[in-house]
Amino acid sequence: MLNTILNNLVNIGWAMLIFLCAYLSNVAFSLYYNIKVLLEPFDRGKAINSALKVTAFVTGLTLLCLAVTTLPIFANLVGWAIPAEYADTFSDLVIIGAVLLVSCKYIVEAFGKFKSILNSNIPDTPPAHQ
Repeated sequence: MLNTILNNLVNIGWAMLIFLCAYLSNVAFSLYYNIKVLLEPFDRGKAINSALKVTAFVTGLTLLCLAVTTLPIFANLVGWAIPAEYADTFSDLVIIGAVLLVSCKYIVEAFGKFKSILNSNIPDTPPAHQ
């Protein structure tokens, strides 16, 4: 039982790393695009909200995966047998499905912002006067 939980925690860790890479690349492109291209000021509130969003997502998905992992184990302990292949499939679907969905969303957004940056006409920075 503990082995199954630990194995899924490792899988969740890798999934969260993939999500964080996708999310942070989108954030990095957004910062540059909003500040340098759209000439918007840095918004501390957006940065705080972004950190809260990442924290909520990582915490929520980890707890969801733990619940899906431990539910069949608990069911087996109380006499309601769930075949192991079903339990493994449920865990994999939650871990891969949820992270894949949200990671793809942020990857698509990051590519869009990257393309916008490449297509924008940012005036050259004037040389420093000496």
